[in-house]
Amino acid sequence: MMRAGRSPWLVCATGAWLAFVAVGAAARPATYQCGEELEVKVDFTPRQAQLHLREQDHTLQRVKSARDGHYVNRAVGLELIAYKSDLRLREGRRELQCRLKITP
Repeated sequence: MMRAGRSPWLVCATGAWLAFVAVGAAARPATYQCGEELEVKVDFTPRQAQLHLREQDHTLQRVKSARDGHYVNRAVGLELIAYKSDLRLREGRRELQCRLKITP
């Protein structure tokens, strides 16, 4: 039974807003430095990583692994493994070692 003064639209809108906030809160953006010239930006969520690499965005799916933070996109040949402040990024046969970039 609906309480007086509460519109079903208001209830639905509030629920949708809370779901949106929960998803946004789950993303953890990070910037990694790979060598001296390459900077990689990643937004981590529990199931995906949004990777910004060389002016392109890629979605990588998390895979079940004993390693922390293992994500892949086989269609474009990308794999990343994040562990604490380190990131290992594979582009095809090329492998990059990256460190978390901390900005003041």
